[in-house]
Amino acid sequence: MNGVQLLTHDRRRKSTSRRLPTGFSLLELLAVVTLLGVMGAAVTMRYGRDTLSNAGARSEARRISLGMLQAQRAAIRTGTSHGVKIYGGNSWAVVSVGSGGSRTIVDGPHVIDSQLQLTTNSDEVVFDFEGNGTSVFQAVIKGKDRTWQLRVLPLTRMIDSREVSN
Repeated sequence: MNGVQLLTHDRRRKSTSRRLPTGFSLLELLAVVTLLGVMGAAVTMRYGRDTLSNAGARSEARRISLGMLQAQRAAIRTGTSHGVKIYGGNSWAVVSVGSGGSRTIVDGPHVIDSQLQLTTNSDEVVFDFEGNGTSVFQAVIKGKDRTWQLRVLPLTRMIDSREVSN
């Protein structure tokens, strides 16, 4: 009988023990979200305009230069000329150059944001089987506040992308 009473006594002790509350209260979560909002607004006011105005031109310059790199590597890998063709300043595509001079789109076309202005000295840049640019190519991507320049020099494997002053 003592064994039964001890078992009952243990059950009561477990059921009457109090647990400490876990998690956060609604008030604590509200305070954290409010502070994050205030800090986010301060960061946006300080860095927002400069960073956001640069993002469009820089990202488009990066996309086009990566397209050039893709064409250059495809030319080396396949042994056939590849390049980037610009269509009217509002789109571009990676192309493969056939033996008769025909162009086949490999990747694209990629549309350029209407808020950006693209000017080039040629409508395409072509890379030979060694990855060398076959002609001088220069593109200028002008955004609202920033301007980026892409250059490919003939007989080099260099694709130069840099920000230029307005």
